Amino acid sequence: MERIPESPMSRYSKPTVGGIFSSSDHDRFCSGNTRTGFDVLFPEVIRDKARNLYETGIDALAAILEEHAGRQGPITLWTAENFCRESLNRLSIKLGNRIRFELWTSQDDLLKLKPQDVLLYLHFNRFDPASKEAINSIRQRTGATIIEDFVQAPLDIANFAGDYALNSLRKFSSVDVAVAYQNRRRELSVGPTRYRNLRKEAEKAKTAFLQNPSEGLEQLFLKLGRESDEALAVPEIASAHESEVGRAKGFDFEAVSQIRRDNYANLAQRLAADLPEIEILPGEYMYLMVSLRERDRYRADLFAQRIFPVIHWADSECLQAKSLLSFHIDQRYSPVDMQRVVAVMAETREKLATGFKTNA
Repeated sequence: MERIPESPMSRYSKPTVGGIFSSSDHDRFCSGNTRTGFDVLFPEVIRDKARNLYETGIDALAAILEEHAGRQGPITLWTAENFCRESLNRLSIKLGNRIRFELWTSQDDLLKLKPQDVLLYLHFNRFDPASKEAINSIRQRTGATIIEDFVQAPLDIANFAGDYALNSLRKFSSVDVAVAYQNRRRELSVGPTRYRNLRKEAEKAKTAFLQNPSEGLEQLFLKLGRESDEALAVPEIASAHESEVGRAKGFDFEAVSQIRRDNYANLAQRLAADLPEIEILPGEYMYLMVSLRERDRYRADLFAQRIFPVIHWADSECLQAKSLLSFHIDQRYSPVDMQRVVAVMAETREKLATGFKTNA
């Protein structure tokens, strides 16, 4: 395949793929003609459930569980083994001693659910229409309450079949808005949170870095990004800020969704053609996830070329997480960026193959 030529300039001359959004990455996809798009994708009411808007997905989940626990007392929440432990720790902080966690690893585990339990049903990097039948079957067999997690398929939340549903848009469009469908409607909060302030500062720092790359600016936006994540571990349940809701309602979801789908198809086709030994997991528009041997070596080489794939659920107890790599295919990127990702991975494969032959 065609190689991407190395730049004679510093490492900062290479465009980044992945990482924190800059402050302009959202606004370029705002359009005054699409303000109804938000309400079409996320109607105010679905099956008698009211739409509420929160700052993050964990805020939305905590609010749903708080509402549910208010009627039935302490609850047991069942999550898949690949669910982020840090997120569950943040959930514990918000709900205190009112919640305990159970992991499920197989369909047989789900038979242990009791009517008073709650299952968090994760849509794994896409919405599978067959999930509706699975959810209805679980409810009928166990009587448990089911919350559907659409964080990895945020645009499909209107298809939920469970008792509650939630998503998050901050990995889709850089807006701090999560949608939850629950029984009661809640008012938006007034003031910004510390997380939101740090998040915006991180976006500004990345914008400055992209305009005038330097190690100092790079370290600053990474530092602010870490601090903003740490600021999420607070007991308050934060509603979405009014200004963030306004940004979400002006976002061109249709155009962005198409760019993401095109990038996904482009990258998937190139990987399948040039690195057929790599397993591509099902997906559509959030991330392109792959499972591969020597995952950490590939990731290190990608990082060296300023391509920053992520490891989902790195702190979970799931063995699958040790081989997965998730590529950003979002609206910031083009087919050229996707080609660059494959070129770097193909080069790593060649290095590994040469090394194996040398050692033989």
